Amino acid sequence: MDLYLAYRALGQTWAFLPFQVLYLEQRGHSIGDALDLNVVLSLGTVLFEVPTGLYADRYGRRRAMALGGLIMSVACMLFVAGDSMTWYSIANVLFALSITLSSGADSAYLYDYLAETGRTDRYARLEAVATAAKAVGNLAAVLVAGVIFAFAPAGVFVFTGVLTSAASVASMALPESHHPGRGGSVSEDLVRASQTLWFTGRLRATVLFGAATFVLLRMSLFTDQPHIEQHLTTASAPQLAMAAAALQAAKEIGKVVVAAAAGLLFRTVKIRWLVPALAVALVGVYAAMSFGIGALDVVLMVLLSSLFGLFAPLMRALMNRAIPSSRDRATLLSLDSMARGLLFAAVSPVFGRAVESSSLHAAFAGTAWVAAAVYLGLAVYALTTPRLTVVPSDTGGSAISSYLS
Repeated sequence: MDLYLAYRALGQTWAFLPFQVLYLEQRGHSIGDALDLNVVLSLGTVLFEVPTGLYADRYGRRRAMALGGLIMSVACMLFVAGDSMTWYSIANVLFALSITLSSGADSAYLYDYLAETGRTDRYARLEAVATAAKAVGNLAAVLVAGVIFAFAPAGVFVFTGVLTSAASVASMALPESHHPGRGGSVSEDLVRASQTLWFTGRLRATVLFGAATFVLLRMSLFTDQPHIEQHLTTASAPQLAMAAAALQAAKEIGKVVVAAAAGLLFRTVKIRWLVPALAVALVGVYAAMSFGIGALDVVLMVLLSSLFGLFAPLMRALMNRAIPSSRDRATLLSLDSMARGLLFAAVSPVFGRAVESSSLHAAFAGTAWVAAAVYLGLAVYALTTPRLTVVPSDTGGSAISSYLS
């Protein structure tokens, strides 16, 4: 497990993320441009999610994880060498490919590794530990990157590339926990996974909840720069960078604390009770942020990001428990990520233009109302949808049976 935790701490660390908007602003681009790049990233994840999930299921989780780290390193170098939105867009496409190669494969790897020894009951807790390891890695990386950015802004991308290359080495040293099935065609694998998602009510509800919650958590990351500039109106560019680093460090500490607490919660609280609790917390935080009460904004920003520490292990536990067969595990996790990417690509430009045309806090107020309505609709959907699952047969067909939670 030590090597796996090292991979999670290094391979999914974007040390440049808190400084990306400021980096682009220094090169003559706007916040709207930065959000447009996130649309490119989101559409890229939608394009690559299923192919990379199929790749991980057919050729191995470990290989997919290693390849993802190397591609991230190449993308970081494009941000250093490029000087236009075209280059940055290509880099974001590669970011998307890297993310999709790792996002489902790492969770599938851990679940299958535990399944081989009959320890899947420990999965939720170990996923929380891995999430905490990732947050610790992010914290250390952001602190170092803050110093690097003050002297050489492009250096944060070089630093990230070095970390992800090291993660690739760590992942290749892991034992392969899943023996990929190479029988059948790619189209058959995709049809089987799609049938499973279509007929499994619990799985569909989980995917929809994850997409809505991911957008709310992810959107907050790209309002950090406007928040900082609003409160530090006389600060210089290096001071703004250090403030961004300090804020991100506080967020990562919050993620570590929440992820560690999640590990304990999973021992005593049924996971299904944590789902409505997370939804209520997100709506409440966005509603409170709409008032724009000085230092309280900073506390709420940290709290909002810290909830990633609960969201990541919670969603992976829900997804892995709802997936009926390990054969298509990475593919189904990729379909979940694709749903998140589609929704984020649709919402991101709308939110960005709302901030530019109105105000940051008015956009938060509108988001709170929309989020409350969405979660209410999802609750009704989950309670009224029959829980059915498709069990693929060895002959390529499928049989429908009742799914018992």
